Amino acid sequence: MTCVVIQARTSSSRLPGKVLLPIGSRPAVVLAAQRAANLGLSVIVAISTDPSDDLLASSLAQYQLKTVRGPLQDVLKRFVIATKNLSENDIVVRLTADNVFPDGAFIRELAEALSTSGRDYLGTSSPADGLPYGLSAEAFTVSALRAADREASTPSEREHVTVGMRKKNSAPPFRPIECSTDLSHLRCTIDSIDDYQQVAQVFSGVDDPISIPWSGLCEILERNSGHPVIRKYSSAGTPVQEPVLGTAQLGLPAYGRTNAVGRPNLDVAKKLITSAIRRGIDCIDTARAYDQAEKVLGEALQPFGDRIKVVTKLSPLSEVPEDAGLREVQASVDASVFRSCMELRVRKLPVLLLHRWHHRTSHKGVVWKRLLDLKTEGVIQKIGVSVSSPKEAQEALDDPIIEHLQIPINLLDHRWELAEIDRLAMKRPNVVIHARSIFLQGILAGPAASWPKIEGIDAAQMVNTLESLAGRFRRVSRADLCLAFVRAKSWIHGVVIGVETQNQIDQLVSFFQYPELNVEQQAEIQRLFSSIPEALLNPALWPPK
Repeated sequence: MTCVVIQARTSSSRLPGKVLLPIGSRPAVVLAAQRAANLGLSVIVAISTDPSDDLLASSLAQYQLKTVRGPLQDVLKRFVIATKNLSENDIVVRLTADNVFPDGAFIRELAEALSTSGRDYLGTSSPADGLPYGLSAEAFTVSALRAADREASTPSEREHVTVGMRKKNSAPPFRPIECSTDLSHLRCTIDSIDDYQQVAQVFSGVDDPISIPWSGLCEILERNSGHPVIRKYSSAGTPVQEPVLGTAQLGLPAYGRTNAVGRPNLDVAKKLITSAIRRGIDCIDTARAYDQAEKVLGEALQPFGDRIKVVTKLSPLSEVPEDAGLREVQASVDASVFRSCMELRVRKLPVLLLHRWHHRTSHKGVVWKRLLDLKTEGVIQKIGVSVSSPKEAQEALDDPIIEHLQIPINLLDHRWELAEIDRLAMKRPNVVIHARSIFLQGILAGPAASWPKIEGIDAAQMVNTLESLAGRFRRVSRADLCLAFVRAKSWIHGVVIGVETQNQIDQLVSFFQYPELNVEQQAEIQRLFSSIPEALLNPALWPPK
């Protein structure tokens, strides 16, 4: 027997009452339950005994949907209550009330896949499953559920139900047979008012919202998206290099050699961030040194919860002398970290990088030691570094504690392969590597007049050479050429790109629709630009503009 249990509550922190918002002429929770039951499966809605859910209970009763009530925070206990009359080998499928796309066919296929797998847990997992974010479900045996109830020891395990089951099961995520193309760039959950409007629009032209197949809803969703989005997986199902939104331009008054726009105002910056996320970008790079950037992000990311990964950097600590006392150094590190938490509106930082590699050993090692203490305390989840040279990258990759590395690299800069950073990176698969400065502060895509005056460098000739390469390699522009070169490096996992306008976001997304450079094209670029001086590669050495 298969039983579907839908967890629901009205006290959502991001969008209160979302499960009662109307979709297809009925509350979202009702639509979710009716779609799950459209082939005759047994469906139970598990809500809390808290008075805040009394209205929810009344709404469910009006539609004659079976309901059980249990503790507000202990969702696991609610599932145990809902399935108390089931046998150990029966299957439970877990849904959430803000997930209205799954239908009976989707649920049956998942349950059958679990039965034939010989396991006691199987679920979707975005984006590896190729499904839209929000089209999710988990199937597990009643026996596994009851074991989880006995073994759960943390609030997180009791709130999120399947934490323990997932730890015990390492199977690939469930992907329905009908999902033949990658849909992971789409989003159909309801976490914000924008999400709700998008999902409501999908159902607005549907004659029978209960019976339409989940795949039909996905087709409408993709048509409604109206613009290209970034895909996270290749046609073979392997991860592809991801774009990372840089925010220096959104925080500093005028960042970059070719920046003619200046810092966008708060409203424009928030719209740019939201637009980038809607196009598929889910990693953002920032820093304490970027003036208003963290504050802008903190406001812009509120509707998206914790699904967007933010990488920030420690303050450059320029005000802290090398001979400062222990307490002064620790206080400066704490001030930077906790200010980042406050501005970003988070309790812990997903990734924190040293903005300067020398802080790894400076101040008698106090800076690094304090960051390690904060990581142990849970304030920082992962620690990494932003480096400026291959030598620093080599040293960073030799440190087993470092889990994230950011390097400056572009099609003129071939020091990284010469230093075998690619080989060292392959030996540290747990280290995420992001590339920055791929446009070299914009000059590689800008006019010759924007280039710094460096002895031995003919800017006009360089621009002409790049234009010629872009044409011969059938690239859209020099910017596309620069990005395609870095994207071809499999040891780099993400590319940090800053934007100031919506047009730049549109261009960025379109560039990621094209293939990276092939081996022969990369080799030709390396041959043409084999002896570029560091005076050009390092903007810190450039003469004043």
